[in-house]
Formats: sequence, structure tokens, C-alpha cells
Amino acid sequence: MRSVAFGSFTSFPRLSKGREKGLLGDMLKVKKILVSQPAPADYEKSPYKAIADKFNLEIVFKKLFQIEGIPALEFRKNKINLLEYTAVVLTSRNAVDHYFRLAKEMRAQIPITMKFFCSSESVAFYIQNYIQYRKRKIFYGKQTTADLMEVITKHKDEKFLFPCSEDSNSDVPAAFTKAKIALKKAPMYRTVPAQVSDILKLDDVDMLVLFSPVGVKSLFENYPGFEQGNRLVATFGTSVAEAARQAGLTVNLLAPTPTSSSMVQALEEFLNDLSKHGGDLSKIAAKYAYNNSSSPETAVKPKPVAPPKEDKEPAPAKAKKAVESKVAANKAAALAVIAGKKGGRVTQMAKARE
Repeated sequence: MRSVAFGSFTSFPRLSKGREKGLLGDMLKVKKILVSQPAPADYEKSPYKAIADKFNLEIVFKKLFQIEGIPALEFRKNKINLLEYTAVVLTSRNAVDHYFRLAKEMRAQIPITMKFFCSSESVAFYIQNYIQYRKRKIFYGKQTTADLMEVITKHKDEKFLFPCSEDSNSDVPAAFTKAKIALKKAPMYRTVPAQVSDILKLDDVDMLVLFSPVGVKSLFENYPGFEQGNRLVATFGTSVAEAARQAGLTVNLLAPTPTSSSMVQALEEFLNDLSKHGGDLSKIAAKYAYNNSSSPETAVKPKPVAPPKEDKEPAPAKAKKAVESKVAANKAAALAVIAGKKGGRVTQMAKARE
């Protein structure tokens, strides 16, 4: 039987969907991965190519969803006037494209005083496809929302608009709320499932990498009756992992991980560990699999705290009692003083008689 080198262990000809039997018993072999994103512009220099070479596998790129712009007529129903805002928060190229698309469709001339706050330098540079970069007030963070908020807090008096997807789960609105800065969320586009079943077959795919809840939905729309079987599933973000779980999938790799901030880094780390353990998924499941204990259905609910007993006594009655108690206390104090004075006089009279 001819053996094939895979990572740091030796595998054997495949029996069924990535499972093999040999000297190491029941092993899991990954030979083809579907990444539900567009292929990198320069695949030969991408980290995905490095993974494919390192583990002797094939990587296929195909988006399972597509972006659809919300028409201006539909957008107007939200009663959002683009020119009422003095600053725009942009976190993706899609947001940039559809903000300027709607501005054109609604004949809104964006003033030169408009400020743009971008999540990264690449998004900021992308704006120059629509405006002259040097003549505009453009700010950007390093990469994270926290970085962006450091810049925005210096301009908190601006009126902010946030172009986003209709099903956006961005943490930007929460960050604004925490910073006590007003922000208007403006859905300008939506993600919809793409028709891919006629050009993409999953028979020989050993691992699916998903980046959006819509991608999970598209998977089952394109392949009715889809069963995971022995395939591995990787997701980026807990919202995607939860969507996959609710659809009946087992998430074997949830990125980012404590040691890998991106999917490509997490994927390489996962394949390394899988290789080191001879393809035994059970030995690394605890480290990478999605633990849905924090999901609404399985989260441990705190013990209910008994509400404080309500005082049914009316407020006027309580006030009256307080006044009466004060009067009684004052009266008692006065009587004590009088008693003391009387006691002193009796003592003086007794001494005089002596």
C-alpha cells in the first residue's frame, strides 16, 4: 500500500470522506478545503498558499453569499438624510461603495467639510475612488474598533452616521454607546445567499470555512439535505458559529483563537495540532471546537434574586409617623430636663433644712 506524506505523520489511501484506517487506527485527513471568500488577489504570495504547500492540500475559494445594495427608494423609508450628519464611520469597502452609491442616487452632494472615520488605513485609502483624498478630513484607526474609538472620542461633538449591512453584527454601535457618543445606524446593503450549487460540488471537500451567518444559510439553500458527515467546519466569529450550531453543524474550529487573531493563522495552528496527534480530532476538540455554553439556549442562568418587599404604606402616612416620632422624642427630652431641674431643687431644699 502506497503511503502519502501529510504533515508530520504518514497517511494512507482514503477510504471515505477524509477518514482512513491504518497503523494509527482511525485518522482524519484533510486534502481539500473550501474557503467561503473570494480568492486573494495574489494567491501565490498569500498565507493560504503557504498552508496548501505545507500540508499538501488544495484550497478552493468561493463566496456563498453576495452583497446587494438597498435601493434609494427603500432607504428613504428610514427617514435618514445623509446631509444632516457631519461625520461618517466606515468599516469596510462595501460600506464605502454603498454610501457613495446612495449619495449619488439621492443626489446628495457630500460637502467638503464632511469627516470620515475609517476602521483601517486600507479603507481610508479606498475612499479616494470617490473623492480627492487630500482635500478631505479623513481619520482612521489601526485595525480594531478600540483603535478607531480613540480617534473618534477627540471629535465627539460631531453627528455620526454608520453605513452598514442590514444584518450587521458590528461592535461599533456598542462602542459608541459605551463612550456616550450619539451614532445613527444606516443599513445600506444586505448579504444574500448566492447560487453556487451548479458550479461547486462538495463531495470531495473535507473542510468548510465559513465567515458569515448568511454563508451558513446559503450552504443549506444550495445543498438541500446537506449533512456534515466527516467534514470539518471552521467559522470566524461566535455569531457564525452559533448560526452553524443552530443549523445542525458541529464547529470544529472557532476563530479567532487565544493565540491566532485571523482565520488563516487559526487554520494553520489547527492543522499543525491535528497532524501532531495523528489525525485524532478528539485530542484537540477541547482547544478549538465551539463551546456553545454561552449561547442563549445553553447559558447558565443566574439564580433569580427575590425582589425587595414593597412597602404598601402610603407616603403621607409614613411622613405623619415620622413627624409624630420626632415630636415624641422631643417631648421625652423636655420631660427629662424638667425632671432633672426638679430633682436639683429638692436637693437644695433638703440641704437648707439641715
